[in-house]
Amino acid sequence: MKYFKNNAGYVLMWILALIPLVIWYFMRPLDIRFGSSGQTLRSLGQLTGLLGMALLSLNFVLSARFKFLDRWFAGLNNAYVKHHIIGALSFCFLLFHPTFLFIQYLFISLKASFDFIFSVDNWPIILGEIALLVFIGLMVITFYLNFKHENWKKTHQYLGLVLFLGGFHMFLVPSDISNNNILKFYMITLAVWGAYAFVYRTILGVYKKGEFKYRLMEVLKINESVVELKFKPLEESIKFLAGQFVFLRFDVPGILSESHPFSIASAHKTDLSLGVKALGDYTSMVYLQKPGVVASIEGPFGAFSYLKAKSKRQIWVAGGIGVTPFLSMARDIDISKNTGGYEIDFYYSAKNDKESAFGQELVEISAHNPGFKFYQHFSDISGYISADFIAQNIKDIVSAEIFLCGPVAFMKSLREQFIKIGFDNRMIHSEEFSF
Repeated sequence: MKYFKNNAGYVLMWILALIPLVIWYFMRPLDIRFGSSGQTLRSLGQLTGLLGMALLSLNFVLSARFKFLDRWFAGLNNAYVKHHIIGALSFCFLLFHPTFLFIQYLFISLKASFDFIFSVDNWPIILGEIALLVFIGLMVITFYLNFKHENWKKTHQYLGLVLFLGGFHMFLVPSDISNNNILKFYMITLAVWGAYAFVYRTILGVYKKGEFKYRLMEVLKINESVVELKFKPLEESIKFLAGQFVFLRFDVPGILSESHPFSIASAHKTDLSLGVKALGDYTSMVYLQKPGVVASIEGPFGAFSYLKAKSKRQIWVAGGIGVTPFLSMARDIDISKNTGGYEIDFYYSAKNDKESAFGQELVEISAHNPGFKFYQHFSDISGYISADFIAQNIKDIVSAEIFLCGPVAFMKSLREQFIKIGFDNRMIHSEEFSF
C-alpha cells in the first residue's frame, strides 16, 4: 500500500499511456493483427508508435512543476526521476516504431522499404522522420555531451518541436488513429495536454504567477565555499515544511534569470534562508549576490521531511552541502523545543573541519534537545562513512527510517549498504535533484 501511495502518479501515468493500446486491441481481431509476419511487424510498429507518443505527451506534464505532481509522486524530485525514465522509454518506443515498419516493407521489397524511409512527397511521413531525428539529436546531447545546465535546458526546449511534428505525423498519416474516433480523440487529448504543459513552462511563463517575491537581506559566509542566503518576503511569504526545497530565480539579467532548485535551510517559523555551495557557474554567481536584490521563489516542493515519516525513530545521514535540508529540520526541532517523541541520530560526513558547514550550530542544537543527537564524521580522518559504522553505534537501527542527502554516488552507496544490513528500501528516503 505504501508503494502505491509513493508511486501513485507513476502508476497513473502508465495507465493513461496504456489506454490507447487497449482501444487498439479491441478494434480488430488478433488473427488479422498477427496473422502473418508482415502483419505482426505492422502491428508492433503501430503499438510502439502509440505508446511512444502517449509517453512523450505525458512526459511534458511531468516536467511542468504542477503542484499536483508533488503530491502524486511523493515529491517533485521523484516526478523528475520518473520524467527521465519515461522520456528514455518514449524515445525507445518511437525509435522502434519506424524500425518495425521498415522491416515489414522488406517483406514486400527492398524498394518499398527504401521508399518508406526516404519518402520525398509524403509529408506526414517526412514530418515524423524530422521529429525522430530531432529527438535523436536531443538524446545524444542529454546522454553523451557534457553541456552546461543552462545550455542543456535551452536545447531541451526543442522537445516541443518533437511533440508538435510527431503529433502532426500521428494524425495525418493513414492509420488506426485516423480510422477510430475514440482512439483519435484520446491521443489528441494527450497531445494537447502535453502541448499545454510545454507552453505553460517554457513559452508563456505562466508559472511566474505562482512565485513569491523576496528580498535578499544577508549573505552569511559559512566556510570558503558555502554561504547562507537570508531572505524576507516583500508581500506574502511561502508556507513550507522543514526539509522541502524551492526554485530560486534572481530578478537580474543574465544567467541568474534561470531558476534552480535549492533546499530550504530555515525552520518553518522563520524567514526563508537557503544554503548554497559554489559548485558551478550558476551557484558561483548566486554566491556573489549582494543584499538588496529581489528574488522570485517558486514552491515549496518535496516530501523530504521528518514530519512526513511514518516512524519517529530516524537516522539522518548528510554528505557535503546535503546538510541543508537537515539543517532546516534541526532548526525546526530547536525552535519548537519539543521533539514530540522523535529520536533522531544525525550523521554528517564532510572531508574535514574546514569543509564542514553549519557543524557548530548543529552541535549546539544537539546539546539542548535530548531527542536529537548529532555526530560529525570527517572522511580525511576516518574514511568514508558507512552503514556498518552507523549500525554499530545504534542498537535499534533496523526500526528506524533513514534519510539520506548528499552527492548521488554517496546516497546510492549508502542505500545499498543499508539494504544489505536488513533495511526495507521503502524505509530509506533520499533527496535527489535530477533536474
